[in-house]
Amino acid sequence: MKTKMRRFLEISVQAFALIGVWRGASAMVSGGMATEQWGVLQTLEPYAVSATLLAIIGSFAATQAGLHGWRKLQKVTHAKERTTQPALAGEPLSSMAGQDRLIAHLQNQVVVLSREKEMLARLLKEKSETMRKDPLTGVYNRLAYEDQLKNEHQRWIRFGNPLSFVVWDIDRFKDINDRYGHAAGDEVLRGVAQQLASRIRSTDFVARYGGEEFAMLLPGADSTAAFNVADKLRRNIAEAQFSHNGVTIPVTISCGVAGFEAGDAPESVFDRADQALYRAKQAGRNRCWLL
Repeated sequence: MKTKMRRFLEISVQAFALIGVWRGASAMVSGGMATEQWGVLQTLEPYAVSATLLAIIGSFAATQAGLHGWRKLQKVTHAKERTTQPALAGEPLSSMAGQDRLIAHLQNQVVVLSREKEMLARLLKEKSETMRKDPLTGVYNRLAYEDQLKNEHQRWIRFGNPLSFVVWDIDRFKDINDRYGHAAGDEVLRGVAQQLASRIRSTDFVARYGGEEFAMLLPGADSTAAFNVADKLRRNIAEAQFSHNGVTIPVTISCGVAGFEAGDAPESVFDRADQALYRAKQAGRNRCWLL
């Protein structure tokens, strides 16, 4: 009966180890990343998944090793105590001491596994955030933008609050690269991204869409308010001092603005904003256009 109880406790701690680590990682993933992003994580960063599996397998192996070691210790202890300790009321002292050691051992395992779970969750969260950032500019990347656009669109459908979209493009960026060099072009990209990200609300969102283009979401702002915000950002960038190796680089930017309207899908809003950007370029650049 005691052997069965001991085996039951061993199986219980093994199950707790696996479920605890896995649920912790799963809860973090579901809270910080959409399912689609987890799929991308598996595709782009397979070693991140391997780290998860290794953490689970390592915890399981550590538990197994500890329990096997405890079994050996129990055999030696029982052999010694049978020759030196008397029985009390039908319950051997060796059995009582063994149960205490088992409980202490299992408690230590729970503490260790809990720490491993927290570390794994933290590493996965950090890895997720790194994958969502553009390495050159430090703002969010295309992957994060697509997820944010989907979420904001769903909130707009549910609550009906204003939502606007802005697409940005640095004027004559190819000329900047050709004249000042690609290192200077990278410096301009970082500077523009910083200007855009540092002058919007915490609820707003900006990402590098690709090349010299940036995308921005302004929840709670209708198209007129979004246009005013965008035009102020445009003026700030035109007045900013961009330089590389002591050489001043004149930089301007154009944008197209569109608000979400009844029946809109993200694609239709993007198309309107893109058309507005085209008109801004055609009208002479360094300006914003609203459609």
